[in-house]
Amino acid sequence: MTSVTAPLSRREAWERATNVPMLLLAVLFLGVYAWYVLDTGASPYLDTWLARVDLVIWAAFAADFAIRVYLSRDRWRFVRTHPLELLIVLVPPFRPLRLVRAALLMLGTLNRARLTRFRLSIYVGTSSVLVVLLCSLAFFDAEYGAPDAKVQNYGDALWWSAVTVTTVGYGDYYPVTAEGRLVALVLMTFGIGLISFAIGTTTSWVFDQLKAVEASADQTEKQIGTLLDEIRGLRAEVAELRRAPAAANSSPVSANGPPAPADSGPIG
Repeated sequence: MTSVTAPLSRREAWERATNVPMLLLAVLFLGVYAWYVLDTGASPYLDTWLARVDLVIWAAFAADFAIRVYLSRDRWRFVRTHPLELLIVLVPPFRPLRLVRAALLMLGTLNRARLTRFRLSIYVGTSSVLVVLLCSLAFFDAEYGAPDAKVQNYGDALWWSAVTVTTVGYGDYYPVTAEGRLVALVLMTFGIGLISFAIGTTTSWVFDQLKAVEASADQTEKQIGTLLDEIRGLRAEVAELRRAPAAANSSPVSANGPPAPADSGPIG
């Protein structure tokens, strides 16, 4: 009996068709955003062009969201279940939110693959690195140049992201702006989730290994039992073969020698 795959909705067909172009736009946005943030005003002319490219990418994200809303069967439900993407469209100057959209596109592409143990490790590792890098960029963008800011360069922001995602929190760097606190909240949430997921995955792997060892020991024990039964059977057969010649040699024989040949009658 062959299974029938349900046809894709118009929105799902659109998302599948535009997944690669939107992913390329997300990667482009990451490069543009990182360059814009790390340049810190050193090249005003370049910053102007980067801002224009950023605006074009925002327009593409907004158009994609609007088309997906239009193609959805339940439009209000789609809007309610995608609040971050709606906020990206409604608040163009808040660029760090578009990092979330870019991360969702990139991680969603990884997640479509069949997650074997090896791919799952790659997925978790890639997610962790991506979250730390994106949050450090967003944190540096929000905090650099703010009054009483503790962050003076991107290295400080990257260090802050590392100690925050691991829930260490030395307290040497901390946000002083509302945007920075929002980035910190996102990073802390992801940090707890990633650590919990990593611990759960490691624990599951250890249990799987223990079960495999236990199953192998049971199988070995069964094989040894089978071999012992076969050895006992072989010993019994050898003992039986040894008893057979002994019984044949102990059979009664006439004391006068072999019996005389039968009389063949008179000759001639």
